[in-house]
Amino acid sequence: MSVATSRAPSRAPASRPRRRARRGRRATTRALLATTRGTCTAHGLDGAFELTHDARGTTFVERVTLARGDDADALTTESGRDDDGTTWDADWYGDRRATTLDGAHASAMMTWVRTNQWNDELAAAGRLRRKKLAEGVEATAALRRYGVEAPTPAKVEKRGRGRAKRRTGRGFGGFGGFGASSDARAPRVPRCATSVYAVSMLDGGRVGGRVFVDEATGFAWRAEFYHQRGVETWMFEGWERVAVSETDEVAVPRLAHRTHAEGQVTTFRAESTSSASEDRETYAALPSSSVAPWASERAWSGDDATIATCRGEGGHILVKATLESSDDGGASLTDWFVLDTASTGLAVAPHVADAVSMPSFGSMAIVGVAAPLEGALRRGKKLSVGALSLSSPIFMEQNLDGALRVPNGERLAGVIGLSVLGAHAIVRIHAPLRVPGSRDPPKLDVRVFRPEAYEPSAEIERAWEPVVFIDGVPYVECSYTIANDGFQGVTEMTTERRGLFKLALGTGGVGVVLGDRVAVEADVANRTKALQPGGIMSGPGESAGRLQRVGDEIVTGRIETVRFKSFEFKNVRAVVHLDGAPPDADLSPHADGAACADLFRGCEFVLDLRPSNPRIAVCPP
Repeated sequence: MSVATSRAPSRAPASRPRRRARRGRRATTRALLATTRGTCTAHGLDGAFELTHDARGTTFVERVTLARGDDADALTTESGRDDDGTTWDADWYGDRRATTLDGAHASAMMTWVRTNQWNDELAAAGRLRRKKLAEGVEATAALRRYGVEAPTPAKVEKRGRGRAKRRTGRGFGGFGGFGASSDARAPRVPRCATSVYAVSMLDGGRVGGRVFVDEATGFAWRAEFYHQRGVETWMFEGWERVAVSETDEVAVPRLAHRTHAEGQVTTFRAESTSSASEDRETYAALPSSSVAPWASERAWSGDDATIATCRGEGGHILVKATLESSDDGGASLTDWFVLDTASTGLAVAPHVADAVSMPSFGSMAIVGVAAPLEGALRRGKKLSVGALSLSSPIFMEQNLDGALRVPNGERLAGVIGLSVLGAHAIVRIHAPLRVPGSRDPPKLDVRVFRPEAYEPSAEIERAWEPVVFIDGVPYVECSYTIANDGFQGVTEMTTERRGLFKLALGTGGVGVVLGDRVAVEADVANRTKALQPGGIMSGPGESAGRLQRVGDEIVTGRIETVRFKSFEFKNVRAVVHLDGAPPDADLSPHADGAACADLFRGCEFVLDLRPSNPRIAVCPP
């Protein structure tokens, strides 16, 4: 690998790449790679990053390593995009999987702007739909006219060993909070003539962006990306051209400052850039192993085990799990955790983390049970669910008292997301209906199986259907029919529709949440006139419910059928947000809605979300 020499920033426009013309980008299978290394701050922690991209193409791969500061292993993440357009990532737990649609589009566009590949016709520009919205506008005026205000960080609660401390604003990311030492202030708006571009992916992209370009240098000083959770804002400073061969050069910003939709801040400070030549088809490909070298250890005490299980009042599926302290000789606690397929991590209530003396460090925001919230990270020694145990689990601290009701007045201890459910276990949920005439509730049964030991029945084998991951969350394609209860003299049902549904077991009180696009196309407001406006709160039985007014733009209605490959649910309660899904719903714009916990009654539901072949099965109990 040859180390390239950086030069002072050139004033030539970036739209004119400094390289010799070639007849085709794929004339050679070798990729000319530029690798930028430097320091970063993220989640309130200091670390390092390494970003490699193809100077003549669209591929990239990046690794970020954050030091915890508690003598524990560093937190490592990885992401990439290969030559076939497959985008993938690996989380702190070392689980690698491909992502698609808006999750992949947002990742690619953000990286391409950061590497200036977006503005190179011989690189990524050909994959984007670009439109110039303005030119020659002073930067401040351009921001005021075409920009969106960056999200304001919400309050952060940092707790450690029983002591609570409230922090606001600058407790986020690298703003001096939770041990971050680097200065993470955003670059100032420059004084320059600015052109503004609207960008999106060519192939069905529904994540939009705007790029603000300094006309004198041709480099972006700001970029905004709009998705279902809000606005991601990037600011850049100190672009430099770096030669990576005799005929090619790349552009690298000394500082890239990212403000997430949740208000967190991440910064990247480049220190050096080097070049190399590798095979274009393999260097950024999704590794064959779904387990990264830094993966947390998972152990099995048997092929499967009985788990204490019940339903929350909103239909949530609760399991008893055991959490052990990271301290030598520390305490352990067994309590109720909610299963949430839409949560990409783990969450723990403050009283539980304090009870087992879990040390805190950094900060994190996750989505799933509630709106995106910021909380301290807490580290345990082991989390056990049935026969499966996960070593050194990392939790986000989150107050869950108002999230859902737990039977017998107990408190919810936390959330178990895909880090436990998805990558290394098969979860079977047996959820029969109440026996007619019986006073006893139906007996819910949840079992976690070691994949090698699970033997599906013939019925399960026939019921398997594929799952796709969008931004780390599973989606499945279903057919559904919206009922017509509009009292308009029309009795026929809506034509059956088919679309993607997010698997959201952490959302209760309703069977399905429909997206606003479906609400408009299917005229849901008029078809549910009798219940407009209102909201469903779950009752004590499977078919009971209470109506409660929740807002003028929220409609509660009925879906006649929701059909999976081998099973059909009828008379499903649904909620629609006519003015657009709220950010905490985190619905992909490609999805028709979310399949929630209350839907899965009277069925057997099997989750096999291992990265190699994610799938689910829904069949009669």
